[in-house]
Amino acid sequence: QVTSDASGPNGLFRATATISAGDADRYQRAGRLPLELAGPSGERRRSEGHAQLVGARGVSVISDIDDTVKISNVRDRRALMANTFLNPFEAIPGMARAYAAWAEGGAVFHYISSSPWQLYSALSQFFAESGLPAGSFHLREIGLGDRSFLDLFDTPADAKVPTIAEIIRRWPQRRFVLVVDSGEQAPEIYARIYREFPGNVLHIFIRNVTDEGDAAPRHREVFADVPRERWTVFTD
Repeated sequence: QVTSDASGPNGLFRATATISAGDADRYQRAGRLPLELAGPSGERRRSEGHAQLVGARGVSVISDIDDTVKISNVRDRRALMANTFLNPFEAIPGMARAYAAWAEGGAVFHYISSSPWQLYSALSQFFAESGLPAGSFHLREIGLGDRSFLDLFDTPADAKVPTIAEIIRRWPQRRFVLVVDSGEQAPEIYARIYREFPGNVLHIFIRNVTDEGDAAPRHREVFADVPRERWTVFTD
């Protein structure tokens, strides 16, 4: 049984699907629930996808996409546009291998990006080809014909905070590993998330793209009230 809100101007909508306990158990073991969206009666259109099923307890990884698992060069506007719309997507060396090991250990993944939902197909194909574990995607809702498209690359970094907070609140008994790069205000944002959910955040990993290591004044200040064993700046 599925109930759905009406779609918005950009065509996006939210829906709630109710399934039997037996099906829920079977699909949760697989980790994903296959979905098919059919058009009005008589139409041949079919859209296929899946929902990620996440248990009440366990470890989740909330990972940024741009410059964390995918080379985007967010700090260079021209390079960012080229890497988003023109160039083939390129993976960060070693990240797929690390994430695959975490997934093998039972972690589930939630991927965050300011990229618009229109790039989901390309991103999901890139993830599959790169060997990155499947997970839920949390992208930006944007309409190609409205003002938000013109502001695509001017999104404040802290716009991701509500999305991350919503994920943690949805699974209050899970523990979270946060992975992000050191560009823009990302470390500041993730430190803020830790302060709001100290009992839920196991660790924060920061990929060093700004030549600022653990001892950098910026990181010492940002994480001054975060236990030292809860955050790590890494290059490899």
